[in-house]
Amino acid sequence: MHKNNDLIEILERQEIIDKLSSKGHKELVETLLSNESKVYTKKGRLNKSGACRALGCTGKQLEDALFECREILKKEFPEYMDDEEV
Repeated sequence: MHKNNDLIEILERQEIIDKLSSKGHKELVETLLSNESKVYTKKGRLNKSGACRALGCTGKQLEDALFECREILKKEFPEYMDDEEV
C-alpha cells in the first residue's frame, strides 16, 4: 500500500509540474527543481534571494510568477489549495 501512495504522489506532483510548465512557467519550475539546494532552506522554505539569483530575476518578478502559479493551481486543483496560504 505504501508504494501505491508513493506512486500517486509522484503522479500528482508530475501533473502539477506539467500544468505549470504548459501555462508558461517551465523555466521557473525547472530552475527551482534543478537548484533545490540553492533555492530552498533546510526547512524546505523558498529562499527568495537564492531563487532570484538562479532565475536571474528581481524579487518582484519572482513574486508575480509565484502568484500566477498559485492562481493556476487554485483553478486546476482547488481541493489542494488552502486560501490562507495564498
